[in-house]
Amino acid sequence: MKKLSITVKSLLVAALVAATASCSDKQSTVATTVASGDSTVVLPNIRYIDADSVMSAYSLARMIAEEGQRELLRLQQQQEQKQKELQSLGNSIQQKQQNNGYLSQASFDADVQNFQKKQAEAERFLGAQQQRVQAAMAAAQQRLNDSISNYVRDYNATHGYDAILLREAGVFFNPALDITAEIIEGLNSRLKTEDESK
Repeated sequence: MKKLSITVKSLLVAALVAATASCSDKQSTVATTVASGDSTVVLPNIRYIDADSVMSAYSLARMIAEEGQRELLRLQQQQEQKQKELQSLGNSIQQKQQNNGYLSQASFDADVQNFQKKQAEAERFLGAQQQRVQAAMAAAQQRLNDSISNYVRDYNATHGYDAILLREAGVFFNPALDITAEIIEGLNSRLKTEDESK
């Protein structure tokens, strides 16, 4: 899950940078001026978002994380089930061999081949399930990134900031520049509207 969180955060960073860059190209620059002695310094109009807060409070992010956990749990259960089946079959062959249940080497070899065949089938099945889960999680992450990126771009179109950064990208930001709550509220409101229209 930590790997999923790190991946989502890194994709979120890229999406936010792209969204902000595209918006700042289209918007007139809004800047803050600061008088410093004899000269005036123009500061960029920047805001920031706390990605951890967005991931924990945005309903879509929570739904995707919960679905990812369910998929991983399902995969783990399937792996355990296949292991139990193979263990049971292997124990049966071993017990039959110890009790002199095989009348010929050919019958023993047939059971061993059957075991190996079932083992290969289990590996193929689990590999396919793992690929399915990874593809579903990647698609869900892309949906989440697109949702956040599109909303931030739309948000910035009405506010005209020069940049919207992630708090994790810096060491210190003035708390007055934090727009996380507005972004979360807007994301959840838009998601609710989309769900109601379905």
